[in-house]
Amino acid sequence: VKQWYQRRVRGGHFEGCLEKQLEVDPLGTTCTMIHTLNSGDLLTAGVRTLSTIITNITSHPGEEKYRRLRVNNPAVQRKIVPLVGGVEFLEIAGFTRIPDDSADGEEIFVLLETPPEGHLERCVSVLQSATKIAPTLDRDVRVLQASAGNQRFEVSSDFYRVTREEVAAEQKRRADERERGEVLRTRAMRERDAGVEMRIYHYTVIRVRFPDGIFLQGTFSAHDTVESVFTFVETSLRHSIPFSLVPPGSPALKRDGTLLKNACLVPTGVLNLSTPTTPEFTLLSDEMVCKLSDM
Repeated sequence: VKQWYQRRVRGGHFEGCLEKQLEVDPLGTTCTMIHTLNSGDLLTAGVRTLSTIITNITSHPGEEKYRRLRVNNPAVQRKIVPLVGGVEFLEIAGFTRIPDDSADGEEIFVLLETPPEGHLERCVSVLQSATKIAPTLDRDVRVLQASAGNQRFEVSSDFYRVTREEVAAEQKRRADERERGEVLRTRAMRERDAGVEMRIYHYTVIRVRFPDGIFLQGTFSAHDTVESVFTFVETSLRHSIPFSLVPPGSPALKRDGTLLKNACLVPTGVLNLSTPTTPEFTLLSDEMVCKLSDM
């Protein structure tokens, strides 16, 4: 349940963006939602069932039975109601949900009026040709420099004050680390322990410090690769030059497909950009320089 909730929260903004497009293109957006927000057997069965419902109407325009669907019908409950966008598709096709006079307490989807010519055929065509779209993470690119006011600051004595609970928590953490260190553990066990700490983070903010002290900052997925950071830096340079990215106190990163979460760059990371020669001018492009602001 917790994992389901987290997926819904992360996908909520994306789903909201699709819903905003409904006013512009109701049919196309609804079909896109069906293919994007559903998957597996539910998607396959849902698209097939919706297509069959509409095709039966166009193939038998004079038969009333194809224009009525009981909401409590097992197939409708199993294949359409749980399908995100399924009921909305029926409504766009022309169906209306009303009480069923012939059955106490039940409801039906009914095609009360004949839609404009070609409308139902277009609904099926758009539904079957729609594809899944994937959201793209906004890098939220920022170019930062340390302001004079931020170079020195004072903190109150309360900053260094530690509560009894914090001391107890730190003692427990150290005791747990000591206990794990006394147990002979395989590499898989160590990686699993590291993964437990990292798995709650889905995004990371990477800052690249340039030789002139300017920082280039971007937001990445925890499942992006080190290669994507190199590409991000390359596209921000004024000219193409060889460079390396070096974590403080560690060797330079290898430009490969290592995940950022496995490269210890989650939830944040600072990298120093190193070049073979000391540049005389800023390495960033004019577009990036225009984004420059104080930290």
